[in-house]
Amino acid sequence: MLDYLKLLYFLISPRIIFVRRTSNALGDNILLTALLPSICKKWPQHKIILETPIPELFQNNPHVHWVTTKHIKTTKRHIKPKYSVVNGNEPAFIVQMHSYIGLNCTSGPQLFLTSKECRVAKERFAFPYITICPVGKTGFSANRKEWGFENFKELISLLSDYRFVQIGLEEDALLPGVEDARGLSIRATAAVIRNSILFIGLEGGLMHLAKSVGRASAIIYGGYIRPEISGYTDNLNINRSVHCSPCYSSERASSDCPIMICMKQILPYSVYQQVIEFISEKAIPNQNKEQHKERVSECY
Repeated sequence: MLDYLKLLYFLISPRIIFVRRTSNALGDNILLTALLPSICKKWPQHKIILETPIPELFQNNPHVHWVTTKHIKTTKRHIKPKYSVVNGNEPAFIVQMHSYIGLNCTSGPQLFLTSKECRVAKERFAFPYITICPVGKTGFSANRKEWGFENFKELISLLSDYRFVQIGLEEDALLPGVEDARGLSIRATAAVIRNSILFIGLEGGLMHLAKSVGRASAIIYGGYIRPEISGYTDNLNINRSVHCSPCYSSERASSDCPIMICMKQILPYSVYQQVIEFISEKAIPNQNKEQHKERVSECY
C-alpha cells in the first residue's frame, strides 16, 4: 500500500523521470544501471524513479531516488529503454538502449556492493579462485546458448591448478571438485564474483553481473548471438560463426537447435588455452594477492 501511495505522489510531482524495465530478465535489468548516470546528467534537476522486478540490483545506487516493483500507469515521463535484434548485425544492446532515449553510451553496468558484502564473500571463499556457472537460462534461447555440462567438467580438469567456486541456481547440477555457492542472492553472488580471478560461463545475466562489479569474464558464445551485440570488449568472448549463425532474434523465442554446430566446434582444450592466456594478460594473476586486497577495499 505504501508503495502505491508513493507512486501516486510521484505521478503528480514535477521533475520526476520514471525508468521502466524492459523485461524480467536479470541481464536486461542490470543494463539499466548503465543508463542511469546518463539520465541524471541529461535531467539533473529531476528525481529518478526506477520500476524493476529486481530492486536489489539498485541498492546504494547514487543515480536513483527511489526503486519500486510496482507500476500504475505509463506517462510521458516514463522511459522504457528498448533494443531490437532481427538480422544479428544491429548495434550493441547497451548502445541501442541509450540511443532509444536520445543519449550517448558513456558507461557500463554497475552494482554498488557494500564493504560488508565484499568481506562476507572474501571470508567464505578465500582468494584466489575462479567463479563458474556451467548452465544458462533456456526459457527464451532453448538449448542454443548451452556448451554442455561435460565440456565444463573437462575444462575444470584441465585448469587443475585453480580452485573453482560454482555460482547459479540451487537446482543446477554441481560440477565435481568445486566449492558450492549456488543459490545465493544476486548481491551475494555478485560479491563472490568480484572476489574472484574471473568468471567463466555462458552469455547471459551472470556475464552482465560480472561486468557490473568490474570482473573479467571468459564467455562461451557459440554462434547464437554476436559478442559485439551483447558482450564486452574486455572479456574473453569465445564464439564460432557458422553458416546458420547468428540465429538470435529479440522478437521471438528460439526452439531447440538439433545440430548445435557452433558449440560443437568449441573444444575444452581450446578454451583452456585461451583462458590461461587471458588470465596471464588481462585478469589478476594467481599470485597477486596484494593488488586483490586493494581492489576489494573499493566496495561502497
